[in-house]
Amino acid sequence: MRFKVALAFDNQSVKEEILEIKEQKLGELSDEEIERAIEINIRSWLDKHLQIEWEVLEEE
Repeated sequence: MRFKVALAFDNQSVKEEILEIKEQKLGELSDEEIERAIEINIRSWLDKHLQIEWEVLEEE
């Protein structure tokens, strides 16, 4: 099963990618279980590609 993921920031498209879960991994899963597998796959993809940096600024 292939699905497209689109990452946007402030309504601007930042990155798009096609992800895939092999059909044999989905086996006899219910629709809800397949949806959960897709969400897990997307979360893993996002963890690999998204980085947020921050720092504390001194008060003036």
